[in-house]
Amino acid sequence: MESADRRAGLKSFVNGHRRYIGRSVLDLGCGGGVLGTLLAPTGREYLGVDANPDMLREARKTGLRFLQADVRRDRIPSRFETITLLGNAIAHFPIDEMDRLLTARRANARPGSTFIVDYRDLVAMFWQDTWTRVKVTTHVRGTITHRARLVDLDRGTLDLRARPSTRKWVLDWSHAIWSPFIFEALMRGHGWLLVRRTSSRAARGAKVPEYHIDVYRLEGSRSHRRES
Repeated sequence: MESADRRAGLKSFVNGHRRYIGRSVLDLGCGGGVLGTLLAPTGREYLGVDANPDMLREARKTGLRFLQADVRRDRIPSRFETITLLGNAIAHFPIDEMDRLLTARRANARPGSTFIVDYRDLVAMFWQDTWTRVKVTTHVRGTITHRARLVDLDRGTLDLRARPSTRKWVLDWSHAIWSPFIFEALMRGHGWLLVRRTSSRAARGAKVPEYHIDVYRLEGSRSHRRES
């Protein structure tokens, strides 16, 4: 919530995708609930869901609705016109877990609902050699250095070790390997059809887009035409 860059990025997302955001929004992996604060003035119904109690403790200060749950399997009440999975949260879900998530969340969608997700195209980044063994990310409270340790091609993950500048903790975690052709095939298998994809190049000089925002619509809607 304190990150100006995070708020600016989500504000740009809302402005550019307003036509795909319905009257009710289920925000998976909502974190601090920044998206909810941007949607609240528009009158949309919002529910943020996250497994991290510390994130939700901060999010609930906004006065909006939040639920602590595992988005891959726990029951979430009601159906929504739009489901979001933003902030590269999909990095935490390799394909088998994303498959479980889509199965579980089908109960929260109806024909015509939209699913909006953003993700890094790690396949393109490997090909372009723009993913280095060491990545440094800047946050409100300092920097975190991520060191690549192993590419697990059986599971489709990049194993990393994260260490903050304060060096008070170390975290080993896995970044799922995604690319448009992988994700679109998975979504089609669950009845979601791609209607829009916007892409950007994360590195100067990269020939292949490395970051994508996809909009999918659940089959049964009046139009399945893909939009540029």
